[in-house]
Amino acid sequence: MNLFDYLYVDLDKVISLYSQLTGGVVELRETQFEKGSTSDNKRNYDFKVFKHDAGGTTQDKEQDKTTIKPHHALLQELEAELSSSGYLLDLDNFDETKTLKDLEIRGVLKNALCVKCTGRIVIEDYERLKKIGQDFPEIVKLINRSHADSLKEDPEYLKIEQQIEELENTSGDRNKKAKAKQKAKKLRADLDSFLASSAAVDMVPQWILDGMGTWIDAFLPNITNIRVYPFESENDEHLFGHLDASNFTVSDPTAFHFTYGSFPTEEFTMLGIITSVPSEEEEGFSPLQEFEKEELEDYESVENAFRGMFRGFDGIEAMIRTCRYPRVLVHPILVYRQSSPNQAIKRTE
Repeated sequence: MNLFDYLYVDLDKVISLYSQLTGGVVELRETQFEKGSTSDNKRNYDFKVFKHDAGGTTQDKEQDKTTIKPHHALLQELEAELSSSGYLLDLDNFDETKTLKDLEIRGVLKNALCVKCTGRIVIEDYERLKKIGQDFPEIVKLINRSHADSLKEDPEYLKIEQQIEELENTSGDRNKKAKAKQKAKKLRADLDSFLASSAAVDMVPQWILDGMGTWIDAFLPNITNIRVYPFESENDEHLFGHLDASNFTVSDPTAFHFTYGSFPTEEFTMLGIITSVPSEEEEGFSPLQEFEKEELEDYESVENAFRGMFRGFDGIEAMIRTCRYPRVLVHPILVYRQSSPNQAIKRTE
């Protein structure tokens, strides 16, 4: 028996697919919810002289019975149903020599509803990236201040500090004192310059940090991507999609990142609905082709102008979605780690 560590579950999609495949959720646990409502069928009259309520009161009662399958059993049975019904392509079932560039695999992907793959994953949380960008200047200051303080404990630094102190306390005539102070001032400037040049982390220009935040707000608000690499030797081939923050089993993004990291060391499995399988050739479909004629009616010109604005941003959005051959875009439903019993650690009597 295998155990599953579910990282992400889109339960609404799971229930939708399962109910379509089986005709309903198998009854294993039943909850009953009853709600009542009271409605007044009253008409208010206000003639400045008197107020009067006319009519009566009715009561409605509604019962709703829901049957829900236990969480993990439902998820595992959904996979089995999708596979046995011919809706799920499992990349692990293909020959090891085939990759996402293989025409056979891409052909099957275009005609399958769902895909399942296992491999190393990368999590890209853009809201976390924006937050780090906002705090980055203060973080750099803290790191560099800590680094500078550690340099001040260096014996060579302490030796120069002592020289400066002796020069500043030089006794004698005015000319001698002035020369000593000038030398001390130069040593202090050289020391400060050394500390500045020895910064542990370089400061990123503020305009870059501000621009990154604006870019995320415009094109990637609340976006967390997952990328799964099913073939170790093919780093340009992966399946990826957007993860809804509400579907993570660890709801706090900070706790999730601390627990799993953005680049987990272990392999995970993703099951998702296939949404885009880009072709190696340039896209031939042009939704604005209907307007490519010599004369347009007034209403056609207006429509062409507005729809053309969407197409004008396609180039920028293509940089954001990064859905290009040989990658495959999916709507993730499940992300989990699967573990088989380890006989080496199994306790025996």
